[in-house]
Amino acid sequence: MKQTSIALLTLLYSLIASADSPLEVTDPWIREAPPGAGVLAAYMAITNRGVDSVTITAITSPDFERIELHRTLVEDGVARMVPVGSVQIAAAERLTLEPGGMHLMLYHPKRPLRTGDSAVFDIQQSDEARIRIHVPVVKAGVDDDAGHHHHHHH
Repeated sequence: MKQTSIALLTLLYSLIASADSPLEVTDPWIREAPPGAGVLAAYMAITNRGVDSVTITAITSPDFERIELHRTLVEDGVARMVPVGSVQIAAAERLTLEPGGMHLMLYHPKRPLRTGDSAVFDIQQSDEARIRIHVPVVKAGVDDDAGHHHHHHH
């Protein structure tokens, strides 16, 4: 029941947050890390419901020292993460942040985050618009792809 309540609250926050923005965030989640972990990861789908491209220039949070958008690249069989400064989402397109692909690295949490908690993220756009979302923390290893579908990456 608690997970359902968190999911409904997350959806409600996302809908309220996107009222002034063409961006719609769905399925946001943070993978729970061991106590004292300095880096966590977050995932979500961001859809541009507008008629123009939108550029995300930064994602910030009062719950972390900094957040970086990373892309996972595999070269010669070795995966490495490459920071991405900004990302453009074309009109009617979806950006999927998922394990093994593009994702958010969350550095130095300012408080312990356990399953059932949530963190606040502000997604900043190049036109100075910003949306605030609440991202729930979920237990690591519990069907990491729950609720996620395969989408085109941009």
